[in-house]
Amino acid sequence: MALFDFIGVGGLAYDMMLQVDRLPLGDDKYPAQPVEKLPGGFIANATCAAARLGLRTSFIGWVGDDADGTMLIEDFIDWHVEPEGVIRLPGEMTPFTLVMTDSRGGRAIVIPQWPIYDSPLTYEQVALARQARVVYTYPRDPVWCTQLRRATMESGGELALDVEPTVPMRGDLLREAVSVADVVFVTKDSLAMLGVPSIERLAQPGQWVILTEGKRGSSGIAAGMRKPVIQKAHPAVTVDTTGAGDCYHAALIAARLDGAELPEAMAFASAAAASKVEHRGARGGLPTRDEVELRLARP
Repeated sequence: MALFDFIGVGGLAYDMMLQVDRLPLGDDKYPAQPVEKLPGGFIANATCAAARLGLRTSFIGWVGDDADGTMLIEDFIDWHVEPEGVIRLPGEMTPFTLVMTDSRGGRAIVIPQWPIYDSPLTYEQVALARQARVVYTYPRDPVWCTQLRRATMESGGELALDVEPTVPMRGDLLREAVSVADVVFVTKDSLAMLGVPSIERLAQPGQWVILTEGKRGSSGIAAGMRKPVIQKAHPAVTVDTTGAGDCYHAALIAARLDGAELPEAMAFASAAAASKVEHRGARGGLPTRDEVELRLARP
């Protein structure tokens, strides 16, 4: 029996939050109000969301040997995420991301490419990945994807990939990496990186492929479907969209682990994301399973 339902791998940082009147558009100066420093990282946010939904979770990644690294590890513990796969690297600085939000709930995110993100997986980290029902990560490089795919296959688990526009691979190499996953999350931009016009052209046998488009909702397809499932965004009073996609991904995986079919899982994920956007910060407002079910039950 797997020790964990959900293990996140990589994508760990803290967020420097700034409040601006309007998001940057060009060559200009923009006054900003510093808000706070918050734990973040897109894979880490989804892992905390999975824990909040009641899944047994752990994390694999790297931080610097500094106070910010300590903050991230302690925050995992607060969220009931087991941080045994997090390695502290002496002399390294813990990565951060710059997040700007405006008064209308819009956002802009600047993601520096920290060398720590290229750290190789250790034997112990790969062994931990074998203890998961689902490993959730991103297509960093071919070796990374191969190691995690093998780990999940050996243990009977699944691999879920978040294909963000910032991932380093493109074209044939990226399509090859994505082809081995059981669940694939994409955006319009990442479809272009993959070199395919639609999710219908991407799905492989046994896969779920889900395209998320924020307030425009999401669409998803599974092998054998003639056309995608269309899911409207659940109604919400938007405060901050940071982390909404991460929450959606975790909720869809949680529903899949419960045995839900794709349409039901997408509806559950949409309701979870709606709860998330009504709060500030990547992890503010992450809902429990009961809160999502209550939201779904509203007329």
